[in-house]
Amino acid sequence: MFPADDPVVAELLASPTLMRLAYVGANEQPHVVPIWYRFADGRFTVVTGPKADKVRHISQRPRVSFTIDTDRPPYRVLLVEGVAAVEPVEGMAPEYPEIVRRHLGPAADAYLGRMEGRVKRQVRITIEPKSWRILDFVKRTPKSLA
Repeated sequence: MFPADDPVVAELLASPTLMRLAYVGANEQPHVVPIWYRFADGRFTVVTGPKADKVRHISQRPRVSFTIDTDRPPYRVLLVEGVAAVEPVEGMAPEYPEIVRRHLGPAADAYLGRMEGRVKRQVRITIEPKSWRILDFVKRTPKSLA
C-alpha cells in the first residue's frame, strides 16, 4: 500500500510542488515533463490537453516514473514507478479545478475563468503506483551514498 502517511510523503503531497513525469517517447527516448497533479484514493492524477505528446506516448507505453521533490536542503524526494491509464474527458475534467487551485493558489480563479468555455476536451492520466522510494537525506539517503 502506498505510504501516503509517511511524514516525508505527506509533506510533499501537501505542497504545491510539481510532479516531474517521465515516459518513453516514440523515439524510445525518455521524456520528462513538469506537471500539476493530485493524489487521491491511492492514485496520482494529471490532466492535460488531448493533443499533448504525452497522451499518445503513455497510451502506447503506460509504464511511467515520476518524482516529487523539494529544491532546498534537507531535500525530500518521492520516486515512484507505476502504470498509467489514459482517459479522454469531454469538457473540463471534474478534478482539474482542484488541481489548479492546489498549484496556483490565489491566482487559480483568474486562470480558471480564462479557461471556462474554452476547454472542449481534456485527458485524465491516472497513475497506479507500483513501487516507490522515499529520501529525506537525513535518515533515508540514496543507496549510492551508503
